Amino acid sequence: MFRYSYLAFSITAALTASLQVQANDTTPVEGETITVTGSGSGLTLSPLGDISNVSKNGVNVEELPYSVSVVSQDFIQETGAKNIQDALLYSAGVYAGAFGIDTRVDSHTIRGVDPVKYLDGLRADYGYYNNVRPSTYALEQIEVLKGPSSVLYGQGSVGGIVNSVTKRPEETEKGEIWAQVGSFDRKQLAADWTGPLDKEGKVLFRVIGLKRDSDTQVDHVEDNEVLFSPSLTWRASDATDVTLMYNYQKRDGGITAQFLPSQGTIWPGPLGQLKPSTFVGEPGWDKYDREQSALTAELNHKFNERWSLSGVARYVDAETSTREHWANIGYAPDAEGYIGRTQYVVDKSTEGLNTDIRLNGDISLGTTRHRLTFGFDSQDIEIDEWDLARQAGTGINAYNPVYGSVAPIAGTIDPPSVTTEQLGFYISDHINWNDFVLSAALRRDTVKTITEGTGSVKASETTKLLGLMYQFDNGVSPYISYSESFEANTGSDGMGGTLEPTEGEQVETGIKYLSADKSTTITLAHFDIEQKNRVTNGSTPGGLQQVGARIKGWELEASKSWNSLSVKFNHADIDAEDGNGGRLPYVAERQSSVWGSYLFNSNWRAGLGVRRTGSTTGWGGAPVIDGVTLVDAMVGYRTGNWDFTADIKNVTDKTYISWCRSEGTDCGYGEKLNATLNARYKF
Repeated sequence: MFRYSYLAFSITAALTASLQVQANDTTPVEGETITVTGSGSGLTLSPLGDISNVSKNGVNVEELPYSVSVVSQDFIQETGAKNIQDALLYSAGVYAGAFGIDTRVDSHTIRGVDPVKYLDGLRADYGYYNNVRPSTYALEQIEVLKGPSSVLYGQGSVGGIVNSVTKRPEETEKGEIWAQVGSFDRKQLAADWTGPLDKEGKVLFRVIGLKRDSDTQVDHVEDNEVLFSPSLTWRASDATDVTLMYNYQKRDGGITAQFLPSQGTIWPGPLGQLKPSTFVGEPGWDKYDREQSALTAELNHKFNERWSLSGVARYVDAETSTREHWANIGYAPDAEGYIGRTQYVVDKSTEGLNTDIRLNGDISLGTTRHRLTFGFDSQDIEIDEWDLARQAGTGINAYNPVYGSVAPIAGTIDPPSVTTEQLGFYISDHINWNDFVLSAALRRDTVKTITEGTGSVKASETTKLLGLMYQFDNGVSPYISYSESFEANTGSDGMGGTLEPTEGEQVETGIKYLSADKSTTITLAHFDIEQKNRVTNGSTPGGLQQVGARIKGWELEASKSWNSLSVKFNHADIDAEDGNGGRLPYVAERQSSVWGSYLFNSNWRAGLGVRRTGSTTGWGGAPVIDGVTLVDAMVGYRTGNWDFTADIKNVTDKTYISWCRSEGTDCGYGEKLNATLNARYKF
């Protein structure tokens, strides 16, 4: 087990030791985080004009022949985003909250496709009902790379990836204490402190902590969290630095997705409409508890002005425990409101090691500049589950639930563990020749899926990227690109089988614009995507299916900053079909949003957002779920070291259905009004 990953980790350790000996007085290593364009209101709205970490080669975003969006920590705070799903609500081409309010995962699609989720450039999402969603408070920013990205990240969907970037230690001492209260008895206290440990600034530290107790809009479902995330950076020399980051997270509570029957949600029920707060589980029995420990090591070394080496490795150990009731799928409540229930029990664990090591070069050949990347990455992840049971439970009155009747579990099974071993080698070259930009990449992946006691399945694939751009002097840059994706799906399909790799390809054409003062940015893109073995929800919770898809569309992302006002506008229009020509489920084909922030004076500021999500459908193109327009708002006040904010999601408290599985099965509600009051003391 862990054969490829231990090899990569050993190489990383050996390189670290040797490079410390080789360190000399070359130019200091520059950080790789993205600093996006600022505005008069203090918000960061666009990455154009800044170096992008997601490209892995130090290239400015406006030079990349594909679309990239970045959400900064400032924007997360100003909009009151409580999770990654919230943070992406104002990103073009991203359908966040496809399954409404959800304590299980951050659900979002990019260009109609579920993205692969990364943390600091390494895959961070495995299997189903099996992950601890990242805390946005521990993040510096969230990067959305749209379109196939396998040649850059190895495991990437045809829609793109979402890469969360962890806060790193900083050389200037600073910190904050944050207190929050809000809707559904939400109480949260957090702190963040960073700075040097020595006078020379060679050793830097950061400590992040958070504790939350909170209910949700669903009765008897909590969303509690404990976060402890210390990190340390050692500047071994002017050319070499090593960073260690530890993350401990524990999230306790339940599942807000109750899988309520169509009759009573999207259709009239026997006693009217069920409330969004309806809980059909059992208080004290239903739960979804998660605990994770992860250790990440990063190495950066600069050999000289032209060549540098970067490496990152993460070991993760996580466990989840699920106890859940849901209303029987495909059944309606009787005349008195009673409906049968299904019980679901499973315990899961995820353990493994991920690595990514790359050599970057910046060289000139004649009149051309080449930014080269040679790298390899690996993952060795074991997913195990036990105490698995799905059985008929006791019934309940969905309109007037009386709790306390829990059927004993008749028996559980212990399915075989599934181990995924992946090794990929990649090379890319970003070429500047006068006003032309040519970006090319090639990658070879080998993935082996081992099911305990039954054997293994091996798959290999070569993926490519080729893009061409022309940069006019006025800031306009048209481009075209072709890219491919290959995603090895870890874990089982929830029904006793394994998942086949998902493959895809995309042709994207577009225009990027960056004004000379960086106050105006525009990205307009058209894309044509073909996907094979798409993973999507099956007929019951926990069951998955794989289908093909064809997606075409365009998206617009624009931002403008004045002295006191910043405005961000997004629109996406897509046509998403499955392999049979029917409409893809859970995909909003029309989306628009606008967020504006205004700084009244040095103390007061305000923000207002409007989001329009078009209609969606369930499996088979039915039922059709109506679109919805929602309004968000915030107001802030700064004085001295204090910063006070109030934010509201869904200001009008609109009740709406966000998804349905298929005709006559089950549906779920979107997020109701959710407000918080925040006090931050910065030092």
